[in-house]
Order: sequence, then C-alpha cells, then structure tokens
Amino acid sequence: MTQEEQAAFVKAYSNNVAHHPDSLVANFVSRYEAGEDMDYSFEYTSIVDALGMWHDAIRWKLEQQKGTS
Repeated sequence: MTQEEQAAFVKAYSNNVAHHPDSLVANFVSRYEAGEDMDYSFEYTSIVDALGMWHDAIRWKLEQQKGTS
C-alpha cells in the first residue's frame, strides 16, 4: 500500500470500526506492509480482518476494470 492508501485505510477503519485509535492502526498497517513479523493476537483481530477486506475489495475492483477494458 502507498502512504496515501494507508491513510485512506486508517480513515475507513476509523469511520467503520473504530476499535483502536488511528495512531495504533496507522502504526500496525505501516509495520504490516513493511513485512514485519506481526503480533496477530486477539487484540489486533479487527485490524487484520479489515485489511483482508480492504485487499479483497481492491482485488475485486481491479478484476472488474480488467473485464471492462
């Protein structure tokens, strides 16, 4: 994810889930995207689930764009 995409994800998470402060989510996403060995404990489940949905939505959108090209 680009920095802009990460910021958009944090905003979307804040608007729809808001289980964690924006700063914690931004830090988690930055470390996740950098490929760090992450703690996927229960505490972060909502962020990991939201990231999965985010990436699936982007993949779906790209597939739709390919289909209309």
